[in-house]
Amino acid sequence: MKRQSRKGKALAFWAGFAVVFSVQQSEAKAASQVVVTVPSADSSSTRPLIAAQQLAPVTVQGVAYGANAVSLPSTISILGQRALTQGQPQVNLSESLGQVPGLIVNNRQDYAQDMQLSIRGFGADAPFGVQGVYMTLDGIPLTMPDGQGQSQIINLPTLGGMKIIKGPFAALYGNAAGGVIQAYTRDPPEPPSLSLRTWAGDWGSHQTTLIGGGVSGGVSGIAGLTDFRTDGWRQHSAATRRQFNGVLHWNPHADDQFSLVFNALNQDALDPAGLTRAELQQNPRQVDPAILKFNTRKSVRNRQTGLVWEHRFDADNTLRMSAYGGTRRIKQYLPFTGNFGVSAGGVVDLHDYFSGTTADYTHSGELAARRYTLAAGLSYGRMNEYRKGFVNDFGVQGALRNDQYNTVDNFAQYMQAHWELTSRLSVSGGLRHDAVRFNSTPGTDAPLSAGTGGNARYSSTDPVIGLLYKLDAHNRIYADYGHGFVTPTFYQLAYRPDGQPGLNFALQPMHLRNAEVGWRGHFGNLRAEASVYDITTDNQIVVFSSSGGRTTYSNAGKTRRYGTDLSLDAALPAHLSARLAYSYLHVRFAGGPYDGNTLPGAPAQQFYAGLTWRPPLQSAALQGFYTTLSALVRSQVFVDAKNSAAAQGYGVLNWATGIEQHHGPWRLSEFLRVDNLLNRNYVAAVVIADSNGRYYEAAPGRNAIVGVQVTREF
Repeated sequence: MKRQSRKGKALAFWAGFAVVFSVQQSEAKAASQVVVTVPSADSSSTRPLIAAQQLAPVTVQGVAYGANAVSLPSTISILGQRALTQGQPQVNLSESLGQVPGLIVNNRQDYAQDMQLSIRGFGADAPFGVQGVYMTLDGIPLTMPDGQGQSQIINLPTLGGMKIIKGPFAALYGNAAGGVIQAYTRDPPEPPSLSLRTWAGDWGSHQTTLIGGGVSGGVSGIAGLTDFRTDGWRQHSAATRRQFNGVLHWNPHADDQFSLVFNALNQDALDPAGLTRAELQQNPRQVDPAILKFNTRKSVRNRQTGLVWEHRFDADNTLRMSAYGGTRRIKQYLPFTGNFGVSAGGVVDLHDYFSGTTADYTHSGELAARRYTLAAGLSYGRMNEYRKGFVNDFGVQGALRNDQYNTVDNFAQYMQAHWELTSRLSVSGGLRHDAVRFNSTPGTDAPLSAGTGGNARYSSTDPVIGLLYKLDAHNRIYADYGHGFVTPTFYQLAYRPDGQPGLNFALQPMHLRNAEVGWRGHFGNLRAEASVYDITTDNQIVVFSSSGGRTTYSNAGKTRRYGTDLSLDAALPAHLSARLAYSYLHVRFAGGPYDGNTLPGAPAQQFYAGLTWRPPLQSAALQGFYTTLSALVRSQVFVDAKNSAAAQGYGVLNWATGIEQHHGPWRLSEFLRVDNLLNRNYVAAVVIADSNGRYYEAAPGRNAIVGVQVTREF
């Protein structure tokens, strides 16, 4: 096949332009629109609390109208820097996101496959990466136009905050309508500082992070470099990860701000895969012999840059424009040769080039003497993928088996409005249209590529509306309803269930109908939130089969899910603070081949409880001291849509403690963390629908890390 050069493709790829008038009113600023405040005894809460001590701002973007996130008709959780990083290894999102009800993050102990992340069941069966959930970092998408993302790109030690959006309003972010996770780099320090953090733990695990930044006039910036290495708890599970994340802000004058964002990831990881139940019971740290025979592993190289410009015309009119682009390369060795029949090979080699542009305009005013906000917009994103498959010659790349050039782009238009009908009642609504196009062109140099090309176009127009009523100064109730859209990803399209070569263009997108009712309130040092939801999904995408890391998908008709998310934050006597979070999810297939069965990978219940003691600031001997005891409990999860087997539920107890000292411009902190304090045996994640019955990925027993951080201010 005659192809345009990669350089030419990249130039054409970067030529895409779009104008977006989005829902942001004023976002991605170092000084945030939303300030997280918490009781002085507990600044680790995952949501805004109204109390005396004010913490560093947490930026809020997207559906936030005005300066107060708690006035939104939607379920939103906010994690501050302390909740994300203090006393944590700062390696995986599973460390801290268990505090958020409705959000499940499983640590597979397999860095080749990323975390298993889902919101209200969406994304629960992803074999690797994140599907069905939209992710951003500093306003720049981490989710590709096809809906596939990787949480490993986020450099956790540099984070300053995170926002999780659940419910109908997540649909306004596009074709991953199961939920939204927005991460934000911490603000540049003032005065400038440089910090070095390092820890060591079991199985040769250790991590070192260097972070520096500062403010000088209208220019500010922060950057962090992290190096993580582990020999792995399981056999054949060693990994190395090197990450960089940097943000540079420039304010030439009061009405303009430019932000340059860059992040990079280099990761190499061996892949231990799953175990059968018999293998799990015999030795949960072992691997199947084929894993060693074919030296299964994956390498990832990801680079991404984004530029954001925000201009305020006046107090009521704001323009925001952004452009981003990057490259991603993935090479994966699977546990078979791939040189048989019509196999596409046992080595997958992907070269991706992606980019996108946005431009936002927001207007506020008064109608009938009541405030309103209007927004309308367009967005465009594109990914070019060069996909090849080779024979796995027992851990060495062999002959070419597959060669494809794939493209996907997403062009979206949307509008949104918010109106304060009365001093207590407000209404928000929006409409989004997405058109997602996939195309695959085969090469002529691969033996099985002839006739395997094709294309597909998916589109959807999705409305969302919500009402919020203020019962009093401390209590709000809300109700929202909307439609949503989740397309197949390129990974889900990659292989056909019938085993024939070519993409699985018979796979259809999922369409959601999503309703939610909720309440938020606080009473002194107590804050509570509750929501109930009901979601119907057409064309539910499920794993059809999984063999040695190669997964095929099919549509399985409708699903019906309903559930509740509950959370409670409290500042207790004796300088104690507590957080409780509970979620219940009932999700069943309605009709189709799995009628009445439970969606695999999604636990029906999760409960988190955390208790922290932090002495008063006046205590000189214990200044900066904290100790936290936390528990996470989950119910069983089924391993396939047939519900043929399940991983039993579990409960795990964790403990962390640390202390900090100040000596002039120097700050020193030491910390200790012990996970699985009671040394329980349990399954942390499952491989959905594995054709060899290797469903189970075990968690380690009791393990600990100890570390230190040194900071110097200038």
